[in-house]
Amino acid sequence: MNTKTTQHLQFFYAKLAGLSYILFTVAGLVKNFLLDTQLSAVSDIPIKGIIENELHFRLGIFAEIFMFAAVTIASISFFIVLKPVHNQLARTTLCFRLVEIIIGSVAVVFSMTMLALSNKVYLLDMFNVEQIHTLVVIASSVIMPAYEYSWVFMGVAGVITFYLLLKARYIPMFWATWGIITYTSLILYPIAKLTIADLPREVMYVMFPGALFELAVGIWLLTKGISIPENNDSVS
Repeated sequence: MNTKTTQHLQFFYAKLAGLSYILFTVAGLVKNFLLDTQLSAVSDIPIKGIIENELHFRLGIFAEIFMFAAVTIASISFFIVLKPVHNQLARTTLCFRLVEIIIGSVAVVFSMTMLALSNKVYLLDMFNVEQIHTLVVIASSVIMPAYEYSWVFMGVAGVITFYLLLKARYIPMFWATWGIITYTSLILYPIAKLTIADLPREVMYVMFPGALFELAVGIWLLTKGISIPENNDSVS
């Protein structure tokens, strides 16, 4: 494959990565702010069901599946963009992203498990409503730790990605630096939560600029793409 063809592929997949960033960021925001739902108290189950708003919960699962599909596309796209820059680091980034996707998908499976448990009528022959509610609560308790664990792999992949974009001068230094800072926070927060007892919930706010970054850089990549300098050398 000649240099011109390779660069055309890089331009195309950089824009595809930008579109994917926009899609998974919007899906995540919709899931967390518009489709957020809670489990009903045991006394409210006969009226509301185990999940307060089951339709929102179902749509939330769909948003999560859509989000990880977009993350997968973004991961593959960045691999294609960065492979000519540094093949080994590009492969490392893709591997870390795939681990993130697998762990995140496990969290989605537990959400689907909650839905299944709440709708299996035959379970009432074996368990009472309070016991089924307890099973759903146990399943739900896995979801957030799984996501937080996946952030470590997402953070490592993101730091390497924007380091390579910075070294190759494919995007402005401002975007690359913001990206490295954003993804570093994704590594540090789960580690801090694991090692510091009673970590204040407000510490999570440090990651909010990350969601803004992914949306903003996605728009940038989709509209502007990357700029490949002449006589660009690999990082290696």
